[in-house]
Amino acid sequence: MSRPVSALGAILFCLCAPAFAQTGGTLAPVKGLPATDWEAAYAGPLDDAAVASPEVFRLLTEWASVKDPTNPALYRKYIGEDEARLVIGHLRRDGKLDASEIDLLEEFALPKDRVVRLTRLGPDGKPDKTSRTAVTTPPGMMQSFARELTAMWQTEWERSNDSGQDAAGWPTLVGIYARDPGKNEILHKRVRAAGQAMLTAKWQASNAGNRWAPFRDAIRLYDGATLKLRQAEWPKGKLLLYDAAADTDRHYGDAIPDFLYNWLKPAS
Repeated sequence: MSRPVSALGAILFCLCAPAFAQTGGTLAPVKGLPATDWEAAYAGPLDDAAVASPEVFRLLTEWASVKDPTNPALYRKYIGEDEARLVIGHLRRDGKLDASEIDLLEEFALPKDRVVRLTRLGPDGKPDKTSRTAVTTPPGMMQSFARELTAMWQTEWERSNDSGQDAAGWPTLVGIYARDPGKNEILHKRVRAAGQAMLTAKWQASNAGNRWAPFRDAIRLYDGATLKLRQAEWPKGKLLLYDAAADTDRHYGDAIPDFLYNWLKPAS
């Protein structure tokens, strides 16, 4: 994912799986939507319901129709990366992802068999309740949507300000991680997964020959950014950075030397 041009963010585990750039690598970057607007999609918990534009509604109901909601797997068709990218292309056609579009992606990205009540948006932009249809969450789409959402938040990890200073998005991310985890579980997992995605790329560029500099320098960058926050925010900043690093280490079978990040671990 390329860095955003301005202080605005560029634009799903599944939720905690490492992720890289945007889905498929062929869609143009989405920019102009600040992280505070992304957060609007996470105002409430996932509720097995979403709204969609007529184009996306047609695709999802055609591909993932459920004739018997009590047995969704019975009528599921195979949906893979190409279909997911087509949906994402429709969502990003106007150059941004709004709250309802992010909610749709999150609803379909949840890694378990579910039936989602999908409602088509009418010409006036309001949900047409008569169109409500039960659709499944195809496994092939879950992972693609999760990668897209993680990439969206990864841009906030990697954001620079207008002066070129890195970690400009760190105050926002730490503020999110400081929220009640019981009420913000999905949002916490998303920003944590985005951190894992960023650190995964750094670890892939690290080795004993370069003394693990890319990974080590990234840890130092965000730790330094944490110390620029109010002191009351330091514990959550260090916890977010530790959790993202530990997730990366687990993914690589504990191959990352603990001394590179273990000192961030909060006292138990």
